[in-house]
Amino acid sequence: MRLDAHRVRGNGHEIHLGPIEFNVLRLLLETPGRVFKRDELIGAAWPANIHVGPRTVDVHISRLRKALQAASSTFVIRTIRSAGYSLEWPDD
Repeated sequence: MRLDAHRVRGNGHEIHLGPIEFNVLRLLLETPGRVFKRDELIGAAWPANIHVGPRTVDVHISRLRKALQAASSTFVIRTIRSAGYSLEWPDD
């Protein structure tokens, strides 16, 4: 992930992400394994003047998963029921 250029690459392929998905991925990559509540993701990824509901996060996580699956299977975004989302390394 190149923060300055807002670019993400996986397995030699460019991963095209919207600004919200980019911000969510950045937060997840900063602390893999940590469970982020939907409200935390909203606070980190959306502008302060935009109001979104918690379920909007689910839509963007789904988009992010699809984009990442197409280019890389290095890590997965795990759903933790009633808690939020976490970036996990696959089990060996």
